[in-house]
Amino acid sequence: MNLREFQKRDTEQVLSTLCAAFQNDGLYAYFIEDPGARARFLRAFMRFRLKYGLKAGTVWVTDGCEGVLILIKPNQVMSPKHLLLYGGLSAMLNCTSVQRDRIMRFNSFADSQCERYIQQPFWHVSPICVSPEAQGKGLGSALLRCGLDLVRASGQPCYLETQSAKNLPFYEACGFVQAGQAEVPGSGLISCSMIFRP
Repeated sequence: MNLREFQKRDTEQVLSTLCAAFQNDGLYAYFIEDPGARARFLRAFMRFRLKYGLKAGTVWVTDGCEGVLILIKPNQVMSPKHLLLYGGLSAMLNCTSVQRDRIMRFNSFADSQCERYIQQPFWHVSPICVSPEAQGKGLGSALLRCGLDLVRASGQPCYLETQSAKNLPFYEACGFVQAGQAEVPGSGLISCSMIFRP
């Protein structure tokens, strides 16, 4: 299995992987119930996450881009300027007011949970995913362990959050420990904060 840093030519394949991986994710289904509207939103929103990841962190892929890791470096804070410059705000233009409110409330919730459990400097997994047809082959583990090599070399911790209970054993097997959990307001979903310490 070959892992490498993202290259510009990977853009469309990486976006396809990100969108496919999160199309049926519980959090994004809560944000936008209609699958078609969700798919359109994800295409724009994941482009923003990729652009921000390249600016504020490092992006690693499997050789065929079936797996993607966006790892935000320490001391990076997403600002309204970043949302504007890299397309985060434009991704929400076609959302309804209810959908935008859900997304913004979740962002505030996620920020508060992060601040509760960890302080800068730390790395942030944002996100890691494998396309549905390639899952179960060890791609995610290989990518995350590759990212954690960078974390170990820095001596600084790494943070992530997940709203999927089935992913907890995967992260724990890679060395993450649960720091706490809370219900995502209005969603019925439980968000778990996890920390890896070198």
